[in-house]
Amino acid sequence: MDQREQNLRLKEAFEHGITYKSYSELLQQYARQGKTSGEQKESYVGYTKLAAARQRRWEKTYSPEVNFIDAIYDCKVKGEQWLIFTETWCGDAAHALPFFNEWAIATKIPLRIVFRDEYPELMDQFLTDGGRSIPKWIRLNDHFEAVNNWGPRPSELTGHYKQWKAEPDFDKSEWSLFAQDWYNKNKGRALENDIFDLMR
Repeated sequence: MDQREQNLRLKEAFEHGITYKSYSELLQQYARQGKTSGEQKESYVGYTKLAAARQRRWEKTYSPEVNFIDAIYDCKVKGEQWLIFTETWCGDAAHALPFFNEWAIATKIPLRIVFRDEYPELMDQFLTDGGRSIPKWIRLNDHFEAVNNWGPRPSELTGHYKQWKAEPDFDKSEWSLFAQDWYNKNKGRALENDIFDLMR
């Protein structure tokens, strides 16, 4: 996919994307109905229910610092807009999307969300270590060029994940508990640092 086609597809995805409010409502609806986005796996339904609870918690408790919002506002490019790829079952997304939404509202940056599995070819332009890891945040300018991107989790937590994954007795369920505890204690600060570093 050349640059021109990528820009056109990013523009199309953004225009067909949904707002955070719509996504949040859909996530809660799916959790109540025992559904999920994408393939209707039982495990994904369970993850969607967990994600709904975690995302709702951040929506109620997170409030960005004024200094951070001012810094992000000052770093905006012409026509700044954000596109996020995710799925409702994504655990890391529940700990990231509420934050991006608060920043977008405060800085008046348009934000749209699309489901990863509906845009496989476009998602393949933003792989993480060869995989379609989500969430994936794409920072766009007025020409729908990808200025930079982030995902699927804060760099500090990614460092922990690589250490855990390197262990021969790596246990995914134990890692999930560790990650959940880390997110709760960090309260979005590592994510703020990552995004500020990418935008400045």
